[in-house]
Amino acid sequence: MLVSSALAAAFFPYDVLALGGMRSIDDPVMALFFAWPFVFSFAAAIVFDMVQESFHGPVVQRGVRYGTVLLLLYTLPSFFVVYSSMNYPAGFYLANLLLGIVGFPLLGVLFARLREP
Repeated sequence: MLVSSALAAAFFPYDVLALGGMRSIDDPVMALFFAWPFVFSFAAAIVFDMVQESFHGPVVQRGVRYGTVLLLLYTLPSFFVVYSSMNYPAGFYLANLLLGIVGFPLLGVLFARLREP
């Protein structure tokens, strides 16, 4: 997530904390904003453990397939909802798209590699 945000901000600069609807960085509830990637990764690992038998083939192929499932189930609907309801800078959308296209398949490969016998 941090890498995709940095890459997107390099091409389309934006400050996520200055976006409309964001709380002040001093607000204690903002800890949830920074904690969600950890919570999501643990949830994704638990789900991968439950569905790993559904993916066949080499480790990389299984991981990329799982990452594609995450892309389809999380990134695309989230992207649509945010794009259709909020007016955020292009860098924000690019960061989310990069996370889904690159980050989730890499996360899937990591999970598959860790579960390899």
